Amino acid sequence: MNVFGIDFYQGQQQDLIAELIILSSAPFSYTVTANVNHIVLLDHDERFRQAYQHARHRICDSRVLFPLLQRFKAEIAEPIPGSTLTRSMMLIAQDRRWPVTVLGCEEDVIASLKINYPSVTFYHYNPPMGFIDNPAEVDRCVTFIQKHEARMTVFSVGSPRQEILAAEVLKRGGATGVGICAGASLAFLSGKIKRAPVWMQRLSLEWLHRLLTEPKRLTRRYAMDAYRILPIIARQFRDR
Repeated sequence: MNVFGIDFYQGQQQDLIAELIILSSAPFSYTVTANVNHIVLLDHDERFRQAYQHARHRICDSRVLFPLLQRFKAEIAEPIPGSTLTRSMMLIAQDRRWPVTVLGCEEDVIASLKINYPSVTFYHYNPPMGFIDNPAEVDRCVTFIQKHEARMTVFSVGSPRQEILAAEVLKRGGATGVGICAGASLAFLSGKIKRAPVWMQRLSLEWLHRLLTEPKRLTRRYAMDAYRILPIIARQFRDR
């Protein structure tokens, strides 16, 4: 069922993980993690819409968004937070000794990940700010992913850049494995940013924990997203 222009993945996380394990040895495909900010971006960013259309999986990342999607009869089994999915996949990478490519993240995050997942071979490249609008830098990112035949590529350069880059990798071909557009997930895993406690996650308050943790960066974004999504929701009700 298409909601907000997105064909959402409807299965459970365990089913998705089983499929990603199989796809890890296939030609490159990628998963995007829809949240409120993505719904807003999709409303006006054509490159972002194209990236979403070409994704293999479009999962509901947000426990806040989930009840609304159920109201629109999206028939999604459960929300699958991108951070939770990334953690599960990194445990699989550790158990199976996968090579993993990371686009984005500072060196201290990668150093912590190497300690936490010693059986994983990490290939890391952190592109400069504004890279997505620099064709030469996009070429460098795509070539890096093509060159390192990883079972999983984690895109950690923020939306909409990570989704647009993943779509470009798919378009050019020559890469392997599964891509996960993971945002700050690796920073959580490394301990650089503290994730909300489980009780806040279960009460759909992870957004509040992030806001209190990074108020300067997130206050304006959250406020603008809340304002901009209201007419999008109204339009969805009207179209239904």
